[in-house]
Amino acid sequence: MAEPEETVPYESDLELLRRYEPVLSYTDGERFFPVAVEDYVRCCGLWRGEEQLVPAGELTTEVLVATAARHPDSQLSLLLVQEPFHRKEVRRYSHAKPPIAKSGRLAAVGLFGRVFDVLLRASLFLRGSVPGGVAAAAADLYERRMNPSRCTYYGRVVREGGYVILQYFFLYAMNDWRTTFSGVNDHEADWEAVTVYLAESPDGPRPAWVAVSAHDESGDDLRRRWDDPELRRVGDHPMIYVGAGSHSGAFVRGRYLVTVNPARLRPVLRGTRRVTAFAFPWLREGRRHTGVGIPFIDYAMGDGEEIGPSRGRGWHPVLISDETPWVSGFHGLWGRDTRDWVGGERAPAGPRYERDGRVRTLWADPLGWAGLQKVPPQPEDDHRALRERIAILDREIADADATIERDREELRRLRAAAVSLGHHENARALARQRSADVVKAENALRALVRTRTDLAEERAAHDATLARPPEAEPQEHLREPNVPYTPTRGSRTRFLNVWAALSTPLFILAVVGVFVVPHEPVSILLAGVVFLFLTMEAWARRRMLALATGLLMLAGAVAVVVGLSFAVVYGGRYVLLGPMVVVAGVLLVVNLRELFRK
Repeated sequence: MAEPEETVPYESDLELLRRYEPVLSYTDGERFFPVAVEDYVRCCGLWRGEEQLVPAGELTTEVLVATAARHPDSQLSLLLVQEPFHRKEVRRYSHAKPPIAKSGRLAAVGLFGRVFDVLLRASLFLRGSVPGGVAAAAADLYERRMNPSRCTYYGRVVREGGYVILQYFFLYAMNDWRTTFSGVNDHEADWEAVTVYLAESPDGPRPAWVAVSAHDESGDDLRRRWDDPELRRVGDHPMIYVGAGSHSGAFVRGRYLVTVNPARLRPVLRGTRRVTAFAFPWLREGRRHTGVGIPFIDYAMGDGEEIGPSRGRGWHPVLISDETPWVSGFHGLWGRDTRDWVGGERAPAGPRYERDGRVRTLWADPLGWAGLQKVPPQPEDDHRALRERIAILDREIADADATIERDREELRRLRAAAVSLGHHENARALARQRSADVVKAENALRALVRTRTDLAEERAAHDATLARPPEAEPQEHLREPNVPYTPTRGSRTRFLNVWAALSTPLFILAVVGVFVVPHEPVSILLAGVVFLFLTMEAWARRRMLALATGLLMLAGAVAVVVGLSFAVVYGGRYVLLGPMVVVAGVLLVVNLRELFRK
C-alpha cells in the first residue's frame, strides 16, 4: 500500500510537532482510528450531486484536486460506501458492539429533553440521514483497505501573537456514534483536531495551553492550561479522551451528557437561565453547561486503545499548510452528502473549510478559535499592561484633581454672586440665573468627583492584582465547561428509568390529544393528564417546590392579564388585581430564595 506523501519544509516544525504530539485514549469498542488521506480517498468515489465524476478505485489526491479545479462552482462530495451492507452482513459486525453498561440516559434529563429526543429521532425520517448498513460497510473498508495499523495525523505549525501553534488534524473514515453507541448522528468521514499552544519566550517556546474540538464547548471552554490538574500528560504529550464513535475530544474521562444549543435559541436559553437562577437558586448547582440537555451520552471512557508516544501504536506525522494541494484545492465534503438540513448526518468538509466553503475559524484564526486573542503568551505581560494602565490612571487622576480644585473655586464664586444678587430687588432675575448656574456647576462637580473616585478604585484594584503572583488559577478562564455525567444508582434511579421510558410517549400523546380531540370534556381531561405528568415529573426529580413556584409565577402573569381586562370592561376598581397578585408572588419567591440560601 502506498505511503502518504510527507513534506518537511521546516525541520524545526516537525520536531515541535513530534515533541508535543498528543496521546489519544479511546473507548473500548471503538471501530475507527485516524487514517491517511491517500488511503481514504482511494476507497471513495467523487460526486457532484447525483452525478459520479470519478468512480471508487480510480480516485487519488491528485485526481481529486484536478477534478475540483474543473468544477469550481459545484458542491462536490466524496462517497465512501458505494453499497451499504444488508442486514445479514451487518450481523457479522454485531460482535463489535461496545461493552458499555447501561447509562440511564433517559433519566438523566427532564421531560422536555426526552420529548426533544423523540422528535430528533423521528426527524431522521424527514431529514437526509445515513442509510442503515453504512457503518458496517465503512468498518469493512477501513479494516481491509485503509491500513488500520498505521495511524496518521496532519500537523500544521502557525506562529502569531507571541504563540507557536501546533495543530494536529485527524481523519476518521466514519462517525458511527448513532449506530454503534446510540448517539445523535452518523456520517461518513470525520475531521477532529487537537491544538497545542506554545508561548514564545527568550528561552524558547514553552507549552502553555491545549485545546480540542468538542461538541458542547466553544471559545475559552475549548482549552485547558498546561498546568491544569485535570489535564493529564505523558511527559510533554497531553492525554485526550476521544468520544466513542463521535471522536469529540475531552480532557476528563467519563460519560458526557449531550446538549443542543442552536444559535437562534441562545438568547432565549440565556434569558431562561437568568430567570431560573433568580426564581430557583437551589437548582444552580451542577448546571455547568449551556443549551438543552438531551438523553444522548458521549462516551469518553479511555478504557480502549491508546495511540501516541510510548503506546501500542505510534503516530505517523504529515505536515500540511495552505500550500498542500488537497487541503486548499478541495472545498467539498469528505463523505456522503445526505443533504441533511440539520447538518448532523451530513459529512464534514476538510481541515481548512466549512461545508459552505468558508475557511474554518480553527484554520484562519486558531488563537480566536480558543479565545486566546485576548491572552498574552507570558503571564508577566498582564502585569506589564497593568503597570502601563496605572501610569495612565495616575495622569487622569492628577488631571481630575486639578479640575476639581478649579471647579470648586468657580462654584464658590458663583454661589457668592448668587447670594449677593438675591439681596437686591432689581437683580432677582439675574440672581435666579446665577442660582441655576450654581446648580449646574454643582452637578458637574459631583459627576467629576464620581469619575475621580472610579479611577482611584480601578487603580487600587490593579495595585492589589500586582501584589499577587502573575499566574492565575488554571481554570479561571472557564465559563461553562462540560463535565462528565455520573449516573446515579439505587431504587429511585430504577424508578426514574422506568418513568422516563413510559411517560415520554404518553405525555406526547396527551399533548397532541388536547389540540386534536374535538370534544371539549376529553380535551379538558387530557389537559389534566398533562398537568399530572408535569406534577409526577417534578415529584420524581424532587422539584415540587420549583413547580409550585413556577405555577405561582404563571398565575401572577394570568392575573395581570385578567386584571387589565376587567379594568377595561368593568372599570378601574379591578386594575390592581393583577399587580397585587404579582407582588404577593414576588414576595413569596424572594422569601423562598432567602430560605434556601440559609
